[in-house]
Amino acid sequence: MIIHYMSSLYMFIKGLHIIKNPTKMNNMRDITILECTLRDGSYAIDYQFTAEDTAIIAAGLEDAGFRFIEIGHGLGLNASNAGEGVAAATDEEYLKAASSVLKKAKFGMFFIPGIGREEDLKMAADYGMEFVRIGTNAPEADKAEKYIKLAKKLGMTVSSNLMKSYALSPEGLAEKAKLVEEWGADIVYIVDSAGGMLPKDIKEYVEAVKAKTKGVEIGLHAHNNLSLAVANTLAAIEAGATMVDSCLQGIGRSAGNTQTEILVLVLEKLGYNTGIDSIKVMDLGKKLVNPLIHRTGVDPIDVTSGYAMFHSKFLKNVYKAANKYGLDPRELIIESSKRSVVNVPEELVMSIAEELKEKEKRKKEEAEIAIREIDFETGEGVLTAGEKVKKIASELFSLSKKTGKRSIFSVSTSNKGQEVVFPFIRMNSISVIGNCEVNTVRQVNEVIEAIDGIVDVILVDADKRIGGKNLLQIVSEFVKRSEVISYKDTDAWAVAAGALISQSVRNIPKSKIVIFGCNNPSIKLAQRLSEMGARVTLWDENPDRLNKVVKSLNLIKDDDLIDGEIDKIRASTNADVMIGFDINRPVISKKMLEKMNQNGLVIDASIGSILPEGVQYAINSGLKVYRLDMRAGLSGEIITALETKELIENVAGKGEINGVTVVAGGFIGKRGDVVVDSISNPIRIVGIANGIGGIIKDVEELKRHEESIKRVKSGIAMRNISLI
Repeated sequence: MIIHYMSSLYMFIKGLHIIKNPTKMNNMRDITILECTLRDGSYAIDYQFTAEDTAIIAAGLEDAGFRFIEIGHGLGLNASNAGEGVAAATDEEYLKAASSVLKKAKFGMFFIPGIGREEDLKMAADYGMEFVRIGTNAPEADKAEKYIKLAKKLGMTVSSNLMKSYALSPEGLAEKAKLVEEWGADIVYIVDSAGGMLPKDIKEYVEAVKAKTKGVEIGLHAHNNLSLAVANTLAAIEAGATMVDSCLQGIGRSAGNTQTEILVLVLEKLGYNTGIDSIKVMDLGKKLVNPLIHRTGVDPIDVTSGYAMFHSKFLKNVYKAANKYGLDPRELIIESSKRSVVNVPEELVMSIAEELKEKEKRKKEEAEIAIREIDFETGEGVLTAGEKVKKIASELFSLSKKTGKRSIFSVSTSNKGQEVVFPFIRMNSISVIGNCEVNTVRQVNEVIEAIDGIVDVILVDADKRIGGKNLLQIVSEFVKRSEVISYKDTDAWAVAAGALISQSVRNIPKSKIVIFGCNNPSIKLAQRLSEMGARVTLWDENPDRLNKVVKSLNLIKDDDLIDGEIDKIRASTNADVMIGFDINRPVISKKMLEKMNQNGLVIDASIGSILPEGVQYAINSGLKVYRLDMRAGLSGEIITALETKELIENVAGKGEINGVTVVAGGFIGKRGDVVVDSISNPIRIVGIANGIGGIIKDVEELKRHEESIKRVKSGIAMRNISLI
């Protein structure tokens, strides 16, 4: 559940006393801050707040003092049933969750005519929902009339959210505000849907609405596409708005919303009394919402959308047209917004894209930007291996700091009997990686001196030996500062080859896969492929060794999916995949490739295992030929090692919560211990330990542990609430 990371929002409360000049108390007025993390924030996680998340978060918000909490699907009531993306829970489940825990705070949901229905409002009223926000595009405010009247009849506080407010002039919007007030709306919201309005715009709109209406409250919902959400919110308050929205960490649709933590601090700095503990607010956002946010900075598409007043709802149309015509989507966004800021259908974007493409052809301009290659001549002359390693380590360190990824340097041995430094850096989802191969203890020492303390992790091939001594042992003796983690190179090769095959072959169980070479990597690969159901043929020129390996593998797997063949041509006949794993020796010839099936896959797994004429034949005949890149396998080994370390250090172990012994992360506890999901940051209970590594499933026995479960649940809840 999402609460695994977050327990979200918290917006401050109705009743903020605004004191612009502390000596003039007659300037005091109330501001209501409506917390919408659970609603607008759900856009950022594909509407996957669960009902349990909602209950826990809402209870925490109420405990913190919030009195207006918006919940549910980002697009409001009935959105999951209207083809707008399926939320993690139903509307009723969200309403039940909120109503079951809230005693003081009001909870509400969004409602868009055409998505929501009258029966949805009636159902929400039955659950005690006290406010609703009815959203329509500003020029189409008349669509809200009957729903405003119905919601008022049901006893709800009603807000009319005039989405894309900028589609009308300030005076035009004020006329719509006057109408919705006449229909019974208690609040009129100015909505900067694209996040492109400026503080002066906000001021003009608020003042215009205020002048035209008779006392309806005025609110602002701001987006942060131009990083002006907080500034616009302050401008709205200055101009007379009495209700504003915000979300923890600024989570929300597109570039996000006004950030709660910043807004609270700025208001306090200006002399406003928020009644909120800003330190607790920052802790809450950091722990519970920050892990859900994957963006850093503002995306260029979001910035362009804000500039052009383009709503993110229509981005899919822009991307489709941009891909079809080879155009920059930002150019399409700007041109589309010149035609309409309210509705941008696919047909309109396609016609604009066609026009832009024609202009491009007439001007004979390239759509792509040429990037010049820069020659970085350092004048350093010939570097020693140690100096090369140090240079790579320095680049790793720099790249690690820029990307926030861990820096890793892998050390193995060379089959060629010489020290090799690979002058490039690889990157995966969590790390940046450099590597070298060594063959003497002196070389190991030289390498470690160059990288120890500069890189985060030194990754060592535990399969390798130097002078009869394990490489991992040698490296560990020299390392003083960096962390040392071991892996097996043969496993990485097997993983990489298996991944390439599984991605390239549609029906592995019906495929014949031939592996040439009978060594550790090929044996491990054969086992992996047979576990996927593939028919695997191993070739080796030594029949005794081949028979022993095949017999052992089939005994382990308890089937006969692996067979052996000493004749290369027979092995190649009707093969779907051929892999050369014979180290430093070409074994796959043109004649062998002629025997395999059309559209087959050929993998050079040991670099040089395919004869030159074989490579040319494979290319010319349409076979897919790959030289195995072990980055996928090595990345898998690194991720496994780092996640195992994280598990041991932060998840697994034994502890105590509220006087009850708890265990986590595979740590085997005594029968009756409570199993939780993490020792360092527990969020939920997994079960009751059975004393032998599992959990108790007997219902009657579980009843005897109800008190322990309640105490642990209470302890976990108190830890979360203490953040607020």
